[in-house]
Amino acid sequence: MIEASEPIHLLAALVFTGATGLLLLSWRDRSAYDIDDRIVALVAMCAGLLFGVAWELVEFLSDWLIGSNLQLSNLDTMTDLLWNDVGAVVAGSLVVWAYCRFLHARARERLGDTAIWLVHGPSRLLDKHGFLMTIGVALVAAAAIGALWFAGRAVPGFPIA
Repeated sequence: MIEASEPIHLLAALVFTGATGLLLLSWRDRSAYDIDDRIVALVAMCAGLLFGVAWELVEFLSDWLIGSNLQLSNLDTMTDLLWNDVGAVVAGSLVVWAYCRFLHARARERLGDTAIWLVHGPSRLLDKHGFLMTIGVALVAAAAIGALWFAGRAVPGFPIA
């Protein structure tokens, strides 16, 4: 029996993996890198799998910190991950096929420009403000550990007194 959340995981993986694959393929073509289509499909699939794991991690943290009850059981988590994996593999395969057969040169060029902007934008930002951003990430991590500490549950390695 399919639960209500499982098609959502499948659809999210399809969309995320498809968008990642399109951007990778167009970036490769626009930058004139010689990367095989199968490698791009594999990287897109891996990005989709990572997306699913991150989603489940967010569900776990929200259950742990605020008691939202998003993860009903281990079986629910595993089926969510399985549906995500199916969506990532299907989308990774279909995006290469669709890109090579249906996307026109002008659309590929526009997607390539967007992908290059996405790749170089964070690089320029890190070049200008890398140290400040590192401090910001460290403060966010410290705040997250503090939130776990004050959630009334033990942080691994730090018992509650």
